[in-house]
Amino acid sequence: MKKIVLSLAVIATLTLASCGNKNADKATTTTEQEVAIEQGDKYAVNLTESNVTWKVAHKGGINPRYGTLTLKAGDIAIDANGLNAGSYTIDMNSIKADRASVDKDDEVAKLEGHLKSPDFFDVEKNPTVDFKITKVEDFDAAKHTSKVEGANKVVSGNLTILGKTVNITFPAKVTVENGKAIMDASFIADRAEWGLVFGTTDKDSGAALNPAEWGISKDMEIGIHLVADKVAE
Repeated sequence: MKKIVLSLAVIATLTLASCGNKNADKATTTTEQEVAIEQGDKYAVNLTESNVTWKVAHKGGINPRYGTLTLKAGDIAIDANGLNAGSYTIDMNSIKADRASVDKDDEVAKLEGHLKSPDFFDVEKNPTVDFKITKVEDFDAAKHTSKVEGANKVVSGNLTILGKTVNITFPAKVTVENGKAIMDASFIADRAEWGLVFGTTDKDSGAALNPAEWGISKDMEIGIHLVADKVAE
């Protein structure tokens, strides 16, 4: 239980939790919802400019582990009211651990390998994580709060990890200008909701462990920087 490991998403993903990051929002979750129908102009996700970051507390937050993921595909729809639908796919084979988050050089490859193993994302069987937008609302300061500077939308979508789909809602900053759309968000979610239970339950009995015994936090922090270019008609 004390292996040097941690988990996404994301993601969710995704980047990113109980690591003490004051810039991440606590996401809310519910059951899978109907996917939104695209309206307006189509924007293709720029795979080079977009990125996902992840972070999970390790050893009680003393040594958080963090890194990046890349997108494999994606598109969004923009109409007069802004973002309204879309989806993107994360390539889980791209998961990288930041050297600064581990103690030794050889721990980078070990951590990446463990995250790809059946203990976590089981990348051989589940090579991607998918997110499909189900709803987009305007951010209302009277109803919503966010640690993301300039947040102007509340995005909900079906996030599928390990074949399990959970609907997740988080604030985001979305800007559209000169044929380019950018979405930034940073949120925290409980990885156990997607069956990522290493360190939260006993593998043999399935019994929940005392949080004080977790070597790895059940919370994962996902950061999204999504850039999309308008598709010419």
